[in-house]
Amino acid sequence: MIPMKKWIIGFLVICISTNLSAQGIVINGELKNLPDSTVVTLLDGMGNKEVASVKAIGGKFILKASTNFTSIFIVGFSGLQQKLPLFINNEKVSITGDIQAPNNIQYQGSPSHAVYQSYMAVMNPKMEAYFKSLAAVQGEKNEKSKDSLSQIAESQSKDLIFTYENMSRINKSSPVTTFFLFQYANIFPSVKDQLATYYDMLQGDAKTGPFADVISKTLTSSSFGKIGSAMPDFTQNDQNGKPVRLSSFKGKYLLVDFWASWCGPCRAENPNLVKEYNAFKSKNFTILSVSLDNTKDKWLEAIKKDGLTWTHVSDLKYWQNEVAVQFGIQSIPASFILDPAGKIIARDLRGADLGAFLSKTLK
Repeated sequence: MIPMKKWIIGFLVICISTNLSAQGIVINGELKNLPDSTVVTLLDGMGNKEVASVKAIGGKFILKASTNFTSIFIVGFSGLQQKLPLFINNEKVSITGDIQAPNNIQYQGSPSHAVYQSYMAVMNPKMEAYFKSLAAVQGEKNEKSKDSLSQIAESQSKDLIFTYENMSRINKSSPVTTFFLFQYANIFPSVKDQLATYYDMLQGDAKTGPFADVISKTLTSSSFGKIGSAMPDFTQNDQNGKPVRLSSFKGKYLLVDFWASWCGPCRAENPNLVKEYNAFKSKNFTILSVSLDNTKDKWLEAIKKDGLTWTHVSDLKYWQNEVAVQFGIQSIPASFILDPAGKIIARDLRGADLGAFLSKTLK
């Protein structure tokens, strides 16, 4: 028989959990310099779908929604560029400060968001420095200077991964750690190569939610894309609505690139793709880019701005892009190099590794 005291404690825990779920997400905001009638929206950070919206009055607003797991959401404001990431579950959260000083905005009520902020405080400056170094590498024409800059970027990437590993040990039960693992697997090939090892280190709630689901599916669907296997045919429309078929590229070496205008690592790699395309397009090589965009204007703008002159396709369905779903693409950038027979001969090559492979293969 269960002692009465333990029974009461257990009952209270169940009641509290049930009440939190029934309460859902409640975000109380009070932001200076927020114009009246600004529409404040809450977006699902994984699917970019609106889950709540309300008009602000006197800088104040209340957003209400619900979720089945702890995850990242985005608070957006009509007519303003500011977007506030928020890592929450079904809980009451307050947001206070000045919309014109987003870095100083205060958040109260979410333990998970506190973990997110601790990650960002340490990792964000390192990440900004790393991307700055990558841009410098891409823009440098002197080979000796480029090698020196590449070594700096490589050192920074190792430091980033080492720092993540230390923070993940401290927060191995937090879904926030899973979120950053998802992000870094998209950026650093070494993290992606050891994804199973990193994922196995996680515990409890860290293995729940959308980012854990994506990583789990990535690990279980790794049979697709093996070197030597044929890439299944597909058809998707280009910018002008004209169907493009993968098999129409047979007879050429083809890089199939999965990307999106909103993907930072994809955009950072694009100058290198342009460089290699121009170097090898006369040697029976071309590129087919499959975009996971959901807004045509932003897709076309990125193509033009980055100077991507090869073939592009998209169904503008975001992560539900039918080709990406067909091939189990769970993170971008992702790429496959096909030989003239349509067989995969390499995948996920970036930077100098891509150039070296093409130089060796397309003699």
